[in-house]
Amino acid sequence: MAKPPTKAETVANALGALILKGTYKAGDWLPAERELADQYEVDRSTVRRAVRMLAEQELVVIKSGVGAQVRAGETLQRDAADVTRQVGDWRGVHVSITQSGREPFTETKVSEAVADARLARWLGVTTGAPLVERARLQGVVGDPPFQISTTWIPPETMAEFPALMQVNTGPGGIYSRFEEKGHDLMFEESVTCRLPRAHEQEVLEIEASQPVLTTWRRCYDQRERIMEVTNKIIVGERHDVIYRFGGRP
Repeated sequence: MAKPPTKAETVANALGALILKGTYKAGDWLPAERELADQYEVDRSTVRRAVRMLAEQELVVIKSGVGAQVRAGETLQRDAADVTRQVGDWRGVHVSITQSGREPFTETKVSEAVADARLARWLGVTTGAPLVERARLQGVVGDPPFQISTTWIPPETMAEFPALMQVNTGPGGIYSRFEEKGHDLMFEESVTCRLPRAHEQEVLEIEASQPVLTTWRRCYDQRERIMEVTNKIIVGERHDVIYRFGGRP
């Protein structure tokens, strides 16, 4: 015989049903422990166990000292190859977002920067070389941001493409501008995982315990010249990157 559900399981099942029904929507906060304990006639420790069960089911996110928040919309599944093609006005992650029926957003800031030792190594320039930095916060309208994306452009590229100082670089972004000038692009990307830093937690609206993916991507032209380097900080639970392999070489 199946064991009857525990009190915590009963509360978790009831709250889970309300979340799936839409009574508690994405981004909503569950009532306080005391309120839930009174509502379901259990003690607060039972409520805490129930909420942890909901977190394990990926229905809520527990934010220490604040409460439990209903998890935002479904995870975005992104085709990594989107960066290699323009679809309509979009390229990169925006393609996956629009094809999922949702609306992308990007907040962009453009500024001048200088190459530190890390950027000098990635870009193949001298330390202290002048760069253009394009910092972007990206996500899906209605959900918290899912990534911070920062691109650094070296002097040789800027000399050829001064319009990259503009916030809006046109349909398809900078890679489409490169291709319009006849550049045949190749990409190299490395991916790691770590816990978020303090400013990333604030900007991406995540807890210190929520891991992020960090990617470094270099774009080369047909002469193997480094055109730019992009670093992304991606909220792991909001973003699945899909890589396809195979076919003829």
